[in-house]
Amino acid sequence: MNSELNAIELLAGVGIFLFGMYQLEDSLKQLSGGTFRKLIRKFTENWFRSVLSGTLATAVLQSSTAVSLMVLAFAGAGVLGMESAIGVIIGSNLGTTLTSWIVATLGFKVNIEILALPFVGVGGLGLIFFGTSGRGANICKFLVGFGLLFMGLDYMKTSIEGMAQHYDLSALQHYPGVVFILIGFVLTAIIQSSSASMAIILSAINSGILSFPLAAYMVIGINLGTTLTVLIGSLGSQTIKKRVAFSHLLFNTVTALLAIIIFPLLIYLVEKVVHLENDPVTAIALFHTLFNLLGVVVFLPLIGFFTRFIMRVIQEKKTTLTRYLHTLKPDVPEAGIAALKNEIRHLVIEVMQYHLRVLKLMRREPFLSFLKKENLSQTKELSLADQYQLIKQLEAEIYTFASGLQMNELHDLEARELNKLLHATRNAVASAKILKDIQHNLQEAENSDSKALEELMLYFKDKWDITHQEFIKILEQTEVSTNISLLHNLTLKNKEDDIAFTQLITASIAAKKIKQSDIPTLITINRAFNISVRQMIHALRDLLFTEPEAEIVEKLSETTP
Repeated sequence: MNSELNAIELLAGVGIFLFGMYQLEDSLKQLSGGTFRKLIRKFTENWFRSVLSGTLATAVLQSSTAVSLMVLAFAGAGVLGMESAIGVIIGSNLGTTLTSWIVATLGFKVNIEILALPFVGVGGLGLIFFGTSGRGANICKFLVGFGLLFMGLDYMKTSIEGMAQHYDLSALQHYPGVVFILIGFVLTAIIQSSSASMAIILSAINSGILSFPLAAYMVIGINLGTTLTVLIGSLGSQTIKKRVAFSHLLFNTVTALLAIIIFPLLIYLVEKVVHLENDPVTAIALFHTLFNLLGVVVFLPLIGFFTRFIMRVIQEKKTTLTRYLHTLKPDVPEAGIAALKNEIRHLVIEVMQYHLRVLKLMRREPFLSFLKKENLSQTKELSLADQYQLIKQLEAEIYTFASGLQMNELHDLEARELNKLLHATRNAVASAKILKDIQHNLQEAENSDSKALEELMLYFKDKWDITHQEFIKILEQTEVSTNISLLHNLTLKNKEDDIAFTQLITASIAAKKIKQSDIPTLITINRAFNISVRQMIHALRDLLFTEPEAEIVEKLSETTP
């Protein structure tokens, strides 16, 4: 490759790298069951094991960046705690020095990137056999993500590797050490591999282009440059990933500053005490090890303080959907139950909005006007997955507040009302979960090229539209008797819709208008719709009516044929 920057290849490398990171983390979340989490935690259950794990993993993979990115993925998936993640990060810096010794003593570098294609190949073929869900599929996704991670790094490196290797560093011999620290930083930030940067520096010093002290300054810069990739990998992610990335930056920065402060002592130790003045290549490998070991020795006793400091600097941003509970203490039951009732109404509307977004009905009236009036438009910027998580968080906050109310002495009527409201909460969230679980079925139906299936989905959406308009009427209606009638009619309508949709599916099957493979998808969607609406009806019943009124609604439902 020539020395010019291949922008397209660099862009492809960044894209592949980020996609590999996403695949890796997503598969880890799915695979992180109890046994898997225990195994990971066993190897990182204290600072010594964490550091040792980071050192060994980096020594094997020959890439501290890769290990650091793996730590980000594990932390993001909730498998690694903050202190364990920092321990692995610290150990990875020491493990990366092995490359220097391999190049210095054997004259070549083990290149882990060559494993990328087999990982992608095996993982990709596995996905064909295992499908897109299940444990086997997630293992394959992990392999694909792992391979793509290195493939992306390799593309980024090779796109401008020639340019980096053609720098004439001899012209900079008379510049101060800080310039060479900056060159090492930029070189590693561009190539995305500290191992590759070390190989270039060792080649330069072996050729006499660089003197040992100036090369040592560049090694300090290389350690700083490795932090950039990890910082990029943490952008726009969870707080813990930002904390891990910041810990990597802070550790490497402090280690670099310590190395600069005692730089003459380290140079003297390598050249005069160990007597490597005539073997600058091995001297650089030793210098690289010594100053990373210095960082480990300094930070290990302070890892607890270090963790607490980072958690104070990068605080968890608590995103909450609560409107009525976050400013109220659960010490007055009467006021608390009233606030709880308002919050659960808010939850029900959030679930309705989630329904509408899943089915892409948000732009229809009267939903736009209703949601605008309820001031829920801000959640449209969230992904569906994030919105569902916020609904779950709201459920957790409702239950936490209710638990606080139960610590007081409640009258029998208050206790029963509280229990009824918690039933409403549970049913509303269950209604959202049912649709969350069939999102892939809805996507399959929408992507089908079948005209009959398209018509059935339009019919289904119209029914959902009408049902949610009824939900809005019930929420806006203040007359109890009217609401009892509306809710009873909605129960009847839900049963009728279930029968009607089933008949439509049966007629389409008999007329051979839909493919056999589409039948399970339609049945699943219809069943989910029916159950989800039923759960919302139960939620509204327990939210809006008193206990005697709710019993009337329930008896009406039971007597309905």
